[in-house]
Parts: sequence; C-alpha cells; structure tokens
Amino acid sequence: MSSETFDIEEKSVDAIRIAGVRMRGRYSDCAKGFARIGRKFGRHICGPPFLLHYDTEYKETDADFEACMPISMGESVEGIDVRELAGGRCVSLIHKGPYETLHESYARIRDYVSDRGYEAEIPTREIYLKGPGMILKGNPQKYLTEIQFMLGAS
Repeated sequence: MSSETFDIEEKSVDAIRIAGVRMRGRYSDCAKGFARIGRKFGRHICGPPFLLHYDTEYKETDADFEACMPISMGESVEGIDVRELAGGRCVSLIHKGPYETLHESYARIRDYVSDRGYEAEIPTREIYLKGPGMILKGNPQKYLTEIQFMLGAS
C-alpha cells in the first residue's frame, strides 16, 4: 500500500468561523477557491485549508464541494460565504500519503461508521494538515489529510 493511515478516533470538534467558496467541478479546482479566500482574508486565516464535500459518493468531474479556510474575522463578499461551521461529534482519520490514495482511508472510515450504526452528516470534511506548498509541491508521501465525518445526534 502506497499510503499510511492512522487509527480512527471519535472526538468532538469546536465550531469555527470560516470563509468558503462553493464550487462544482474537479476536486483539483479547489486551489482556485483557496486562492480567492487567501487574497481576500490572508492575514485573518487562522488554520489549515479544508474542503466540505456535499456529495455522498466520489465524483470525478462534477463534484459539489466548498473550499474553506478558518478565519478570525471578516464578512461575506460576493462569491465568498463567511459563517460559523458547527462543531460536534465526529469520526476522524488522518491519512498519510498522496491525495490519489484518499479513497482507501474513506473506505475505512465509512466501514467504521456503518459497523457502529452511526449516521454521518453531509458535508464531510477533508482538512489539509500538510500538503503541497505555495511554491513547491513537496513529497506527496508525506501529505497529511484529516477526514472527518460529523455524526448526527443518536
């Protein structure tokens, strides 16, 4: 296996203020959304970028997602929605490796949720803890991506 995954954990996450750009297309298009947020809120960004996935399954070219960044302050502007993203209980898994192998970690976390009879909410979250830099791509084998499935009230 070309990627490495860590243990699945259940945890609580706090609500956060975010700036988000909702998009439809290829996941790789998210860089445009991140750049737009960066240009508008650069000095107020206070955490790693992440995607919210609104589809219940993987889509190659017509994915419904939102490029987001936590911000300390700011208001919505045309094309960028600023709001509080709810916190709560989630099932979390940190994936180590290239984005092309994320499906392996998604399968693990889906099985975990299903085996326990949990109801995962949409959107799911994909937080980029360590990825390509602004200038250099870095080593994809060392990328760290946290996948979070928020859980509904049981």
